[in-house]
Amino acid sequence: MRYIALLLLLAVFGLVAYGWLVSDGDSGSDQSTVAASTGFMPIRLDSGPFVAARPRHFKAPEVQNIVLPKVGASDVSWGAIGSDRLGNIYMGLSESYSEPRSASMVRWRPENQRVEVMGNVLQALQQADMAEAGASQGKIHSQFVSASDGFLYFTSFDEAGESDTQLPTWGGHLWRIDPVKAVWEHLVHTPEALIAINTDGHYVYALGYWGHVLYQYDTATGRVHKTEVGSVPGHVSRQLLVDGEGHVYVPKLIPAANEQGFVAVLAELDNRLNVVHEFPLPEYSDNRMSSYRGIVGFTTMKNGDVFFTLHKGQLFRLHAEGSKDTKLEKIGFFNPAGEANIPSLFSIDGEQFVMGASRRSGSEPEWLIYETTSGTTVSYPMPELADFLFFGTQVKDESGAMYLVGQHNNTRSPKVVRLSFPE
Repeated sequence: MRYIALLLLLAVFGLVAYGWLVSDGDSGSDQSTVAASTGFMPIRLDSGPFVAARPRHFKAPEVQNIVLPKVGASDVSWGAIGSDRLGNIYMGLSESYSEPRSASMVRWRPENQRVEVMGNVLQALQQADMAEAGASQGKIHSQFVSASDGFLYFTSFDEAGESDTQLPTWGGHLWRIDPVKAVWEHLVHTPEALIAINTDGHYVYALGYWGHVLYQYDTATGRVHKTEVGSVPGHVSRQLLVDGEGHVYVPKLIPAANEQGFVAVLAELDNRLNVVHEFPLPEYSDNRMSSYRGIVGFTTMKNGDVFFTLHKGQLFRLHAEGSKDTKLEKIGFFNPAGEANIPSLFSIDGEQFVMGASRRSGSEPEWLIYETTSGTTVSYPMPELADFLFFGTQVKDESGAMYLVGQHNNTRSPKVVRLSFPE
């Protein structure tokens, strides 16, 4: 009898577990939803490849301008760049003024310096039988991130019809591409604009506005879950973070008790989209939050730590391990001169040095090198970037060369540069 009872008990537990695993939940709910997989161990993704730091790395890098073909009415790249496992570099080119607008993708092969046009969003929507009359998708704003399945993930959206409280008319889309087949695959259509993306290898996370809505896409099952982290009208962070333990971090803006202003925290969520901790971010503020860009740059080290910058140039370190009291470390202004725009971060060795391109009002661009053990920063002038409005990237190719993307100030066209330290 005890044996039969034990079998019945195990059967009941099995049915309950199976029901929980196959349940998709309500992906449109405002409540946090539960991710499909259990026992998930994240792959510790970093911003490599890394090499030992040499004397040649302690100066401003050499700048190579990459010549892009004219693609549609593209006029800018909003930091939309990434790399695949084959060493190719992908860039999203956005359109600001055409009608209808359609962002495009190009691929750069460093070994032969060849640029290929990889199609555009409206073409891909037509191929997926999802095209709508009059629809636009003028922006690929997110980076391209490579998950454990080898696919490259990215997002698109359009700003038509949006206001500080109104969602854009055409919403956003989550896509992926097989680097070998070079075919776009549509995954998710959202009412929110999807502005940023990140991954822990298994899950892909996309950040939508308004409200800092966080989407989670399970690359193994295709299931989608979401939760609203919270923001103030008109504000969205340009990046979200994932640490070496697979936790995702999104700024959360909470209205103050007297309804005057707000309190900003960095919300840490686990892979079930539960908020497990909130770190105070008093530096996350501006008189006009609609123009404040939140987290703008980041780079992930060998051990899973993440260095990141805010809109005004404050540098933080997010420790992948350790107690909650020491997990978020405020370092201060990355640029010793103070407030600056520093949207692109890199590390040569993944351990001791963090670098980035900096721009301050009224000054020429600079190259910054921060030494993590001593906390000191040195800077070098970068006049080669004077005509360049660059945005957030962390991408390197297999040789260790780094990439900046943005817009040429004079021609108002997309601009891409490769930064290297030749022997």
